[in-house]
Amino acid sequence: MTQLLTPEVRAALGSTYTYVAPEPLSRASIRYFALAVGADPQRWRDEAPPTLICETAQLTGQAVPDENSYLGHTWELPLPVPCAMFRGGNDYRFERPARFDDVITTTWTLTDATERRDRAGGALLLVTAEARYSAGDELLATNAETMIFRPVGPAADDSPDEAADTTPPAAGEEPRGPADDTTPLPPHRLSAGRAIRPLRRCIALPDMVAYGAATWDWHRLHYDEAHARRLGAPAPLVDGQMLGALLAECVLRSAGPAARLVRLSYRNRAPVRAGETVVCSGTIATSDDAGFSVDLSVTVGEQLVVAPAFAQLAWAAG
Repeated sequence: MTQLLTPEVRAALGSTYTYVAPEPLSRASIRYFALAVGADPQRWRDEAPPTLICETAQLTGQAVPDENSYLGHTWELPLPVPCAMFRGGNDYRFERPARFDDVITTTWTLTDATERRDRAGGALLLVTAEARYSAGDELLATNAETMIFRPVGPAADDSPDEAADTTPPAAGEEPRGPADDTTPLPPHRLSAGRAIRPLRRCIALPDMVAYGAATWDWHRLHYDEAHARRLGAPAPLVDGQMLGALLAECVLRSAGPAARLVRLSYRNRAPVRAGETVVCSGTIATSDDAGFSVDLSVTVGEQLVVAPAFAQLAWAAG
Protein backbone atom coordinates (compact mmCIF):
# COMPACT_ATOMS: atom_id res chain seq x y z
CA MET A 1 0.00 0.00 0.00
CA THR A 2 1.39 3.38 -1.03
CA GLN A 3 2.66 5.55 1.81
CA LEU A 4 2.84 9.25 0.91
CA LEU A 5 4.06 10.67 4.21
CA THR A 6 7.65 9.54 3.86
CA PRO A 7 10.67 10.68 5.90
CA GLU A 8 11.65 12.82 2.91
CA VAL A 9 8.30 14.61 2.99
CA ARG A 10 8.58 15.11 6.77
CA ALA A 11 12.01 16.63 6.26
CA ALA A 12 10.52 19.25 3.94
CA LEU A 13 8.31 20.66 6.72
CA GLY A 14 9.45 24.12 7.72
CA SER A 15 10.59 24.98 4.20
CA THR A 16 10.03 28.62 3.22
CA TYR A 17 9.85 30.53 -0.07
CA THR A 18 9.67 34.29 -0.49
CA TYR A 19 8.47 36.17 -3.56
CA VAL A 20 8.65 39.91 -4.14
CA ALA A 21 6.16 41.07 -6.76
CA PRO A 22 7.93 42.71 -9.73
CA GLU A 23 5.37 45.53 -9.90
CA PRO A 24 2.59 47.18 -7.87
CA LEU A 25 -0.73 45.35 -7.73
CA SER A 26 -2.38 47.98 -10.02
CA ARG A 27 -5.90 49.25 -10.53
CA ALA A 28 -6.19 47.14 -13.69
CA SER A 29 -5.64 43.91 -11.73
CA ILE A 30 -8.15 45.03 -9.12
CA ARG A 31 -10.78 45.90 -11.72
CA TYR A 32 -10.32 42.67 -13.67
CA PHE A 33 -10.65 40.54 -10.52
CA ALA A 34 -13.77 42.41 -9.41
CA LEU A 35 -15.39 41.79 -12.79
CA ALA A 36 -14.38 38.10 -12.76
CA VAL A 37 -16.10 37.44 -9.41
CA GLY A 38 -19.14 39.63 -10.09
CA ALA A 39 -18.18 42.44 -7.72
CA ASP A 40 -18.84 46.12 -8.39
CA PRO A 41 -15.67 47.51 -10.01
CA GLN A 42 -16.68 51.01 -8.90
CA ARG A 43 -16.36 49.92 -5.27
CA TRP A 44 -12.95 48.35 -5.78
CA ARG A 45 -10.60 50.93 -7.31
CA ASP A 46 -7.85 52.03 -4.94
CA GLU A 47 -8.33 49.03 -2.65
CA ALA A 48 -8.52 45.38 -3.76
CA PRO A 49 -11.30 42.93 -2.93
CA PRO A 50 -9.88 41.23 0.17
CA THR A 51 -9.19 37.75 -1.22
CA LEU A 52 -7.43 38.94 -4.39
CA ILE A 53 -3.90 38.89 -2.98
CA CYS A 54 -4.46 35.37 -1.62
CA GLU A 55 -5.59 34.08 -5.02
CA THR A 56 -3.47 35.75 -7.66
CA ALA A 57 -0.28 34.23 -9.07
CA GLN A 58 0.75 37.72 -10.19
CA LEU A 59 2.70 38.16 -6.96
CA THR A 60 5.26 35.41 -7.62
CA GLY A 61 6.83 37.20 -10.60
CA GLN A 62 7.46 33.82 -12.22
CA ALA A 63 7.58 33.83 -16.01
CA VAL A 64 7.78 30.12 -16.88
CA PRO A 65 4.66 28.00 -16.20
CA ASP A 66 5.04 24.50 -14.80
CA GLU A 67 3.79 21.32 -16.50
CA ASN A 68 0.22 22.26 -15.52
CA SER A 69 0.59 25.75 -17.06
CA TYR A 70 0.58 27.24 -13.55
CA LEU A 71 2.56 30.35 -12.56
CA GLY A 72 1.80 30.37 -8.84
CA HIS A 73 3.71 28.95 -5.91
CA THR A 74 3.87 25.15 -5.74
CA TRP A 75 5.48 22.76 -3.28
CA GLU A 76 7.77 20.34 -5.10
CA LEU A 77 7.42 17.65 -2.48
CA PRO A 78 9.56 14.51 -2.76
CA LEU A 79 6.53 12.24 -3.08
CA PRO A 80 7.15 8.55 -3.83
CA VAL A 81 4.62 8.49 -6.72
CA PRO A 82 3.24 11.16 -9.08
CA CYS A 83 0.38 13.03 -7.39
CA ALA A 84 -2.17 15.68 -8.32
CA MET A 85 -2.93 18.52 -5.92
CA PHE A 86 -6.46 19.69 -5.13
CA ARG A 87 -7.36 22.60 -2.84
CA GLY A 88 -8.87 21.54 0.47
CA GLY A 89 -9.64 24.96 1.92
CA ASN A 90 -8.29 28.24 3.21
CA ASP A 91 -8.32 30.42 6.31
CA TYR A 92 -7.70 34.07 5.41
CA ARG A 93 -7.07 36.81 7.98
CA PHE A 94 -6.94 40.39 6.77
CA GLU A 95 -5.03 43.14 8.56
CA ARG A 96 -5.45 46.01 6.11
CA PRO A 97 -6.76 46.28 2.55
CA ALA A 98 -4.22 45.88 -0.24
CA ARG A 99 -3.90 49.03 -2.35
CA PHE A 100 -3.30 49.38 -6.06
CA ASP A 101 0.18 50.83 -5.43
CA ASP A 102 1.35 48.12 -3.00
CA VAL A 103 4.37 46.07 -4.02
CA ILE A 104 3.60 42.86 -2.16
CA THR A 105 6.04 40.38 -0.64
CA THR A 106 4.73 36.84 -0.05
CA THR A 107 6.41 34.34 2.26
CA TRP A 108 5.20 30.73 2.21
CA THR A 109 6.02 28.24 4.98
CA LEU A 110 5.23 24.52 4.85
CA THR A 111 3.75 23.79 8.28
CA ASP A 112 2.25 20.27 8.49
CA ALA A 113 1.45 17.04 6.65
CA THR A 114 -0.93 14.21 7.53
CA GLU A 115 -1.71 11.01 5.65
CA ARG A 116 -5.28 9.74 5.37
CA ARG A 117 -7.30 7.28 3.29
CA ASP A 118 -10.15 8.08 0.96
CA ARG A 119 -13.40 6.09 0.90
CA ALA A 120 -11.85 3.53 -1.43
CA GLY A 121 -8.81 3.10 0.80
CA GLY A 122 -6.46 5.11 -1.41
CA ALA A 123 -3.72 7.27 0.06
CA LEU A 124 -4.23 11.01 0.50
CA LEU A 125 -1.67 13.48 1.82
CA LEU A 126 -3.11 16.57 3.52
CA VAL A 127 -0.54 19.35 3.56
CA THR A 128 -0.90 22.73 5.24
CA ALA A 129 1.08 25.86 4.51
CA GLU A 130 0.89 29.49 5.57
CA ALA A 131 1.45 32.55 3.45
CA ARG A 132 2.13 36.04 4.79
CA TYR A 133 1.49 39.01 2.50
CA SER A 134 3.13 42.32 3.33
CA ALA A 135 3.79 45.71 1.77
CA GLY A 136 6.93 47.26 3.18
CA ASP A 137 6.77 46.72 6.94
CA GLU A 138 2.97 46.32 7.00
CA LEU A 139 1.31 42.93 7.21
CA LEU A 140 -1.65 42.80 4.84
CA ALA A 141 -2.99 39.28 5.34
CA THR A 142 -2.22 35.67 6.16
CA ASN A 143 -3.49 32.56 4.41
CA ALA A 144 -3.47 29.11 6.00
CA GLU A 145 -4.04 26.75 3.08
CA THR A 146 -4.84 23.03 3.01
CA MET A 147 -3.80 21.02 -0.04
CA ILE A 148 -4.77 17.44 -0.84
CA PHE A 149 -2.25 15.35 -2.77
CA ARG A 150 -3.63 12.21 -4.39
CA PRO A 151 -1.78 9.68 -6.56
CA VAL A 152 -2.54 10.29 -10.23
CA GLY A 153 -4.98 7.69 -11.52
CA PRO A 154 -8.23 7.20 -13.40
CA ALA A 155 -10.89 9.86 -13.08
CA ALA A 156 -13.24 9.33 -10.15
CA ASP A 157 -16.14 9.12 -12.60
CA ASP A 158 -15.43 8.14 -16.21
CA SER A 159 -19.07 7.90 -17.24
CA PRO A 160 -19.77 10.12 -20.27
CA ASP A 161 -23.25 10.75 -18.86
CA GLU A 162 -21.66 12.53 -15.90
CA ALA A 163 -19.41 14.80 -17.95
CA ALA A 164 -19.61 18.51 -17.17
CA ASP A 165 -22.19 20.54 -19.04
CA THR A 166 -20.18 23.40 -20.49
CA THR A 167 -23.07 24.77 -22.56
CA PRO A 168 -23.24 28.56 -22.13
CA PRO A 169 -26.29 29.90 -20.26
CA ALA A 170 -29.37 30.33 -22.44
CA ALA A 171 -30.12 33.70 -23.97
CA GLY A 172 -31.22 36.09 -21.28
CA GLU A 173 -29.85 33.94 -18.44
CA GLU A 174 -27.18 35.83 -16.55
CA PRO A 175 -24.76 34.36 -14.00
CA ARG A 176 -26.46 36.64 -11.45
CA GLY A 177 -29.84 35.05 -10.63
CA PRO A 178 -32.99 36.53 -9.16
CA ALA A 179 -31.88 35.78 -5.59
CA ASP A 180 -28.58 37.53 -6.19
CA ASP A 181 -29.56 40.96 -4.81
CA THR A 182 -26.70 43.46 -4.49
CA THR A 183 -28.56 45.88 -2.20
CA PRO A 184 -26.93 46.03 1.28
CA LEU A 185 -29.12 45.00 4.18
CA PRO A 186 -29.89 47.69 6.77
CA PRO A 187 -27.95 47.22 10.03
CA HIS A 188 -31.03 46.03 11.95
CA ARG A 189 -31.32 43.14 9.48
CA LEU A 190 -27.81 41.95 10.39
CA SER A 191 -28.79 40.62 13.79
CA ALA A 192 -27.96 37.09 14.99
CA GLY A 193 -30.11 34.36 13.48
CA ARG A 194 -31.06 36.23 10.32
CA ALA A 195 -30.14 34.90 6.90
CA ILE A 196 -28.17 37.11 4.53
CA ARG A 197 -29.18 37.32 0.90
CA PRO A 198 -27.79 34.34 -1.02
CA LEU A 199 -25.50 34.78 -3.97
CA ARG A 200 -26.35 32.56 -6.94
CA ARG A 201 -23.85 32.11 -9.74
CA CYS A 202 -23.78 29.86 -12.80
CA ILE A 203 -20.07 29.21 -13.39
CA ALA A 204 -19.71 28.38 -17.07
CA LEU A 205 -16.38 27.47 -18.63
CA PRO A 206 -15.84 31.06 -19.93
CA ASP A 207 -16.32 32.31 -16.34
CA MET A 208 -13.63 29.90 -15.17
CA VAL A 209 -11.29 31.12 -17.90
CA ALA A 210 -11.99 34.77 -16.98
CA TYR A 211 -11.26 34.05 -13.31
CA GLY A 212 -8.06 32.22 -14.26
CA ALA A 213 -6.89 35.19 -16.30
CA ALA A 214 -7.77 37.62 -13.49
CA THR A 215 -5.66 35.59 -11.04
CA TRP A 216 -2.84 34.75 -13.47
CA ASP A 217 -3.81 31.10 -12.94
CA TRP A 218 -3.81 29.10 -16.15
CA HIS A 219 -3.80 25.67 -14.52
CA ARG A 220 -5.14 23.21 -17.09
CA LEU A 221 -7.31 21.47 -14.48
CA HIS A 222 -9.77 24.35 -14.92
CA TYR A 223 -10.30 24.23 -18.70
CA ASP A 224 -8.61 21.20 -20.32
CA GLU A 225 -10.83 18.12 -20.00
CA ALA A 226 -8.19 15.60 -21.11
CA HIS A 227 -5.65 17.06 -18.66
CA ALA A 228 -8.24 17.10 -15.85
CA ARG A 229 -8.92 13.41 -16.40
CA ARG A 230 -5.20 12.63 -16.36
CA LEU A 231 -5.08 14.24 -12.91
CA GLY A 232 -7.99 12.09 -11.72
CA ALA A 233 -10.80 14.63 -12.05
CA PRO A 234 -13.98 13.74 -13.98
CA ALA A 235 -14.01 17.09 -15.85
CA PRO A 236 -12.56 20.61 -15.64
CA LEU A 237 -13.15 21.88 -12.11
CA VAL A 238 -13.84 25.33 -10.71
CA ASP A 239 -10.86 26.66 -8.76
CA GLY A 240 -11.64 26.16 -5.06
CA GLN A 241 -10.40 29.66 -4.29
CA MET A 242 -13.00 31.12 -6.64
CA LEU A 243 -15.64 29.78 -4.26
CA GLY A 244 -13.90 31.64 -1.44
CA ALA A 245 -14.01 34.84 -3.48
CA LEU A 246 -17.74 34.35 -4.03
CA LEU A 247 -18.31 33.82 -0.30
CA ALA A 248 -16.45 37.08 0.38
CA GLU A 249 -18.57 38.88 -2.20
CA CYS A 250 -21.73 37.41 -0.68
CA VAL A 251 -21.07 38.76 2.81
CA LEU A 252 -19.61 42.09 1.67
CA ARG A 253 -22.56 42.97 -0.54
CA SER A 254 -24.91 42.15 2.35
CA ALA A 255 -23.08 44.59 4.63
CA GLY A 256 -22.18 47.25 2.08
CA PRO A 257 -19.15 49.57 2.25
CA ALA A 258 -19.66 50.18 5.98
CA ALA A 259 -17.99 46.84 6.81
CA ARG A 260 -14.71 45.17 5.97
CA LEU A 261 -13.84 41.50 5.95
CA VAL A 262 -11.30 40.54 8.61
CA ARG A 263 -11.48 36.74 8.36
CA LEU A 264 -12.78 34.11 5.94
CA SER A 265 -12.36 30.40 6.57
CA TYR A 266 -13.82 27.63 4.41
CA ARG A 267 -13.38 23.94 3.55
CA ASN A 268 -13.99 22.51 0.10
CA ARG A 269 -16.01 19.28 0.38
CA ALA A 270 -16.78 18.41 -3.24
CA PRO A 271 -15.67 19.66 -6.66
CA VAL A 272 -17.73 22.03 -8.78
CA ARG A 273 -17.78 21.44 -12.52
CA ALA A 274 -18.10 23.88 -15.37
CA GLY A 275 -21.71 24.82 -16.02
CA GLU A 276 -22.96 24.16 -12.50
CA THR A 277 -24.79 26.80 -10.45
CA VAL A 278 -23.49 27.51 -6.98
CA VAL A 279 -25.49 29.18 -4.22
CA CYS A 280 -23.61 30.92 -1.40
CA SER A 281 -25.78 31.17 1.73
CA GLY A 282 -25.23 32.43 5.24
CA THR A 283 -26.79 33.10 8.61
CA ILE A 284 -25.67 35.79 11.03
CA ALA A 285 -23.99 34.02 13.96
CA THR A 286 -23.06 37.02 16.13
CA SER A 287 -23.58 40.77 15.89
CA ASP A 288 -22.48 43.69 18.07
CA ASP A 289 -21.22 47.25 17.82
CA ALA A 290 -17.83 46.05 16.51
CA GLY A 291 -19.14 43.95 13.65
CA PHE A 292 -20.75 40.61 12.91
CA SER A 293 -19.94 37.03 11.95
CA VAL A 294 -21.64 34.74 9.45
CA ASP A 295 -21.86 30.96 9.17
CA LEU A 296 -21.65 30.16 5.45
CA SER A 297 -21.97 27.34 2.96
CA VAL A 298 -21.97 26.75 -0.79
CA THR A 299 -24.32 24.30 -2.46
CA VAL A 300 -24.87 22.90 -5.94
CA GLY A 301 -28.46 21.73 -6.00
CA GLU A 302 -28.87 19.67 -2.83
CA GLN A 303 -25.15 18.96 -2.47
CA LEU A 304 -22.92 20.81 -0.01
CA VAL A 305 -19.70 21.69 -1.82
CA VAL A 306 -18.23 24.14 0.73
CA ALA A 307 -18.81 23.68 4.48
CA PRO A 308 -18.05 24.57 7.14
CA ALA A 309 -17.33 28.19 6.28
CA PHE A 310 -17.17 31.30 8.43
CA ALA A 311 -16.68 35.03 7.93
CA GLN A 312 -15.95 37.81 10.42
CA LEU A 313 -16.60 41.43 9.47
CA ALA A 314 -15.80 44.64 11.30
CA TRP A 315 -17.59 47.95 10.94
CA ALA A 316 -15.35 50.49 9.26
CA ALA A 317 -14.10 53.32 11.47
CA GLY A 318 -16.12 56.52 11.17
